This record gives sequence, C-alpha cells and structure tokens, in this order.
Amino acid sequence: MIECDEAMNPEVVLAAKRQALAARKAKVPIEAIRALASLQKRPLPVLSTVTGGVVTTIIGQICRGSAGSAYDPVASALRLLRAGVDTLALFTDDQVYDRGLNDFALVARAVSAPLISQDYIFDEYQVVELRAAGAAGLVLYADLLDPGCLRALVSATQRNRMTAIVQASSAEQLAQVVPISPQAVAVAVNGMELPALSQLRHSIPPHIHVVIAESLLDFDDTNAAARLRPDAVFASPGVLDRADAVERLRQLLNPAF
Repeated sequence: MIECDEAMNPEVVLAAKRQALAARKAKVPIEAIRALASLQKRPLPVLSTVTGGVVTTIIGQICRGSAGSAYDPVASALRLLRAGVDTLALFTDDQVYDRGLNDFALVARAVSAPLISQDYIFDEYQVVELRAAGAAGLVLYADLLDPGCLRALVSATQRNRMTAIVQASSAEQLAQVVPISPQAVAVAVNGMELPALSQLRHSIPPHIHVVIAESLLDFDDTNAAARLRPDAVFASPGVLDRADAVERLRQLLNPAF
C-alpha cells in the first residue's frame, strides 16, 4: 500500500488507531474539533488542474519508517521543499505510533506547501482532526473501507474543503471508486503492460486526477509511471536524495518539460 515501510501488519496498526480514536472521542466531542478546524485558513489546492500528465505534480513523502532514529518530520519537509517538490505527504502508520497527528500539525505550521495525510482514515472524526491540523488533502484506501464508508469519507473530506485521493488496488475497486467522484484516484501500476495501462487511463473520467499509488523508488519506476500520464506521483525520500532529482523526475514524467 505504502512503499515507505510495509513490515507492520496494517490490521495491527488499525486496531491501535481505533482504540486511540475511541479515547479521543470520549475526551473531545467532534463539535469542538470542528470549531478548531473552522479557524484554519482555506486549504491550498493539492492538484489544481487535471492535466493528463502534461504537467505532473511531484509529491514528496515524509516517512517515519525510512528515517529511523533520526526521524524529524519538519526537517524532512523543509529538505524536500528545497529539493523542489510541489506538495508534501506524511505517512506514519508503518508502525504503531500515536503521535502522527501531532507530527502532521508541526509540519503544517512549518511549511507553506499543501500537506497530504497518507495515514489510515476510517472515521469522519479523523477527517475533521486533519483539517484542524492543517491538512490540504488525504488518502483514503479502498482496501480498508466498505463502499458506503468510503463514499461518506469522500463527502466529509470535500465538505472540509480538502482533496480526497482514493487509492484503488484493482480494476474492480476502481469501478466502485469512480462513481463516487473523488477529486483524485491513486492507482497501482506495477507490473502492468502498456495496453492495460492505456485501458486503465481511459476508464477514468477526465475530471478526476490520476495519481500513481506506488511511491517512485528510482528513475526506472518513473519511466514506467510516465506511461499512465499521471497528474501526480508520490516520490520516496530515496529517489529525491540526488541534487537534481526533481528536475530529472520532471523531465522523465513530462518529456516536453
């Protein structure tokens, strides 16, 4: 699902998150969180136009698991922005960790770029919490949510003026996601041949942004991703280590750039 670090079983993380969420709900009603969210300035656009890959947004990932004991989300965010990424995404659910929302708020206060949450969301309360923390967008995983819950969370995200990116892991899931009409869908493309990629691209209406679900780990991944003509890609910290990485990514993803 996420390329940062998949060692932890998502069900273990989800169980811990549900328990922690129940405690927060008992302590602070959602109306109070909504009041905090209303004080936030309007979210920046994560993906302002659907381009069909003419110009591809590069989303730099901040991953707790990839940084080990040196994990510093604010420093990572500033480093990625200096490298030239357009947008930032934070993922902390590679392990049982209860400070992800605090980390998100710290990064949101430190940068002026749009910030996306890639952590697991399954309740409207979390959506409102993220808006209060400064989120511009979030990823919802069709693998983890039934269609009714997914539809409700997309609606909640849009009501809070954030961008909903729904990740689909199969053509069957994509067929369920498209009628919900999120602002963007993230699709898995690893191992797909060009005809299948072309068919997949044509199955997504032109008003919905197309995002590559897998993080780009190297420049070979970028060549494969470019075949889908995505509107946005996630780039892992490793691929962004080079001084000219973002410029090279743009050239590979947008040959006429």
